[in-house]
Amino acid sequence: MLREEQLDLRRQRAAQSLFRIENLGRNKVFSDYRVININNTRNTAYKVSIRGFNTGENFCECPDFKINTLGSCKHIIAVLDVLQKNAQGLPKRKHAQVTRPEIIVRYDTKLRLAILLPHRPSPALLALGQTYFDSIGDIKPNANLEELMRQVEKNPEEITVYSDALDFINNDLESQKMAIRENELRTLYANDQWHPKLLQTELLPYQVEGALFLAHRSRCILADDMGLGKTIQAMAAVELMARERNLERVLVVTPASLKFQWVEEIRKFTSRQVQVIDGSEKERENAYSTPTFYRIVNYDIVKHDLLKLNAWEPDLVILDEAQRIKNWEAETTREVKKLKSKFAFVLTGTPLENRLEELYSIVEFVDARRLGPAFQFLEDHRIVDAAGKTTGYRNLDQVREKLKPILLRRSRDKILHDLPEKVDTPIRLELSTTQQKLHSETMEQLAKLVSRKNLSKVDHNRLLKILARLRLICNCASLADDQTSPIDSPKITELIIRVKDLILSGTKKIVVFCESKEFLVAIEAMLKKNSLGYVFLHGQLPSSSRASIVKQFRDNPETMIFLSTDAGSTGLNLQFADTLFNLDIPWNPAVLKQRMARIHRMGQKQPVQSFQFIMQASIEEKVLLSLQKKNQLFENLFGKTEDQIELSSSLGQEFLDQAKIWTQPQEPPTSSAPFNSANLIATAIPFFEALLGCLKTPEGNLALEAVPESLRTHFFSLCKQISDQNERHK
Repeated sequence: MLREEQLDLRRQRAAQSLFRIENLGRNKVFSDYRVININNTRNTAYKVSIRGFNTGENFCECPDFKINTLGSCKHIIAVLDVLQKNAQGLPKRKHAQVTRPEIIVRYDTKLRLAILLPHRPSPALLALGQTYFDSIGDIKPNANLEELMRQVEKNPEEITVYSDALDFINNDLESQKMAIRENELRTLYANDQWHPKLLQTELLPYQVEGALFLAHRSRCILADDMGLGKTIQAMAAVELMARERNLERVLVVTPASLKFQWVEEIRKFTSRQVQVIDGSEKERENAYSTPTFYRIVNYDIVKHDLLKLNAWEPDLVILDEAQRIKNWEAETTREVKKLKSKFAFVLTGTPLENRLEELYSIVEFVDARRLGPAFQFLEDHRIVDAAGKTTGYRNLDQVREKLKPILLRRSRDKILHDLPEKVDTPIRLELSTTQQKLHSETMEQLAKLVSRKNLSKVDHNRLLKILARLRLICNCASLADDQTSPIDSPKITELIIRVKDLILSGTKKIVVFCESKEFLVAIEAMLKKNSLGYVFLHGQLPSSSRASIVKQFRDNPETMIFLSTDAGSTGLNLQFADTLFNLDIPWNPAVLKQRMARIHRMGQKQPVQSFQFIMQASIEEKVLLSLQKKNQLFENLFGKTEDQIELSSSLGQEFLDQAKIWTQPQEPPTSSAPFNSANLIATAIPFFEALLGCLKTPEGNLALEAVPESLRTHFFSLCKQISDQNERHK
């Protein structure tokens, strides 16, 4: 039923398109045709071979035909429609007569090599067919393709081997040879008989394994946890392929913020030429004329320079932070997938962030047929409710099995047993009086909106704006209310206190992440006021200046703090820092992991601590629940063995479904932050300093309310924890 629906869809597309069809052969029907789409400005043309009137008998060069497993496409249907209209000239037979032997590829659910023989084949041809092919002409499972090609060349009759069939044979033979070579090197390495000198640094055993995996597959995915050195492994694989597979041109596609980091690491660990494509169109044009081994571009450049990049004919394309192509409908994704190369590495620590469709889009760049056509993939793996909404995913074991040959993923906890301990500490803060007022008013707006039975598109947009406003209020009241003092932010107060204490206690470097640039600007002002050295990275900075910002943070002992929006949460190496502050909670769980991976990664030699700020009884606590649910899908697909997972709904719908619950009052949770005597002392000192420095009231009492609210809250919270613990020990 589903496949017939898909065929009907292609019939509709054929009827709606305007084609010019040219017969390239002599036969009026069973011939090769050029089909030109004159609907689009590019006049896209594909060759169509008509061999019969039944589905599955014909061939088209278009991408859809090669991956849809239907045996047809709109171009084939268009040609058959034209032939049917000229029915008087049609031959009585319904199939092309095979006059010469041909070896072809059948594009079914699985690619199959096949042979077409004349009605009366010669004894030699018949013997060849029976040796390597079954009764219906399909290649036998254990057929030796190398021997087959030798026999084809020896055969007295010429056998036509079509280009796609030749590619199929060559790729299969190369895969077999590469598998043998990979096993050889693995065995030699395990027996201490091969010491790979691939880079100007020593590789850890798991990195050697990763480099071997990449180097001995044509197109594959390295999905190691963030911080395990995917860039190093990719460069090592490149060196091995340059030695053994004559690699000469490597195109690296990366986020703009990481272009110069790639340059730095290539120059540090290899002797290869490297070039960044950047600047104006004229500057880029000049750059393309310069010979180089590595060429580095960001994703946006691909949209503008696709033809030039393909004209360079890279042997290998590396996609770094490949989650950038997770949305298969995005223009950037479509253009990146048009990059042509024999080899491809996809590097991503988060191949799946929210939806299984994201994984499909990334895998499609590596192997468009690996997971089957999208319509069948979604049918096989999505769980939908009566309204057609996705509620979960199933048959994940099948997905894992299909990905096993091309995807390698190792988690940090299974590989780096000696990685320094990482401590995550939630810091729960109370909203200020102004924040409570603004938050309450905005929650009332949210409650009124979600109480409506049917929400329009305008209502949906308003809902998202309300949620965004709530998050702004949690950061700083002035971001949502111009009349409010920018100092009215418990997060800023708490951050400054903790940063000062950490610096005094000998902390190396501190990284502060927040989605809101405006909030970081407010923090920047407070850092200046307190004479605290910092750098500030955000999305508006040119990529050429980002490397110098990281260098200043790393090398300048006075620069202790690295402020960053999530423009810096992917790819940057900040392992010389040992403390991380998450000032907000992003909707996407992968972003939190990306932030932590900036400092908790290879090269880190100190214990790592992170602090997550959470405003009690606020929208931020709701976000935490959403993150936990989203993490289930990622962990289930790549880290566990369960075959099915239940999801509440997609992200946007999840907001809508949960908004009513979010508007209900709740008891503020108690702090789960670990404490000890050092914590109490570290908080008590600034508390009493502030208290004793305050003016007394007319009655002679200390003005407790003059102590910053955040400091009071934190101090009394620790005191209560000690009191509670004493009660439990009585």
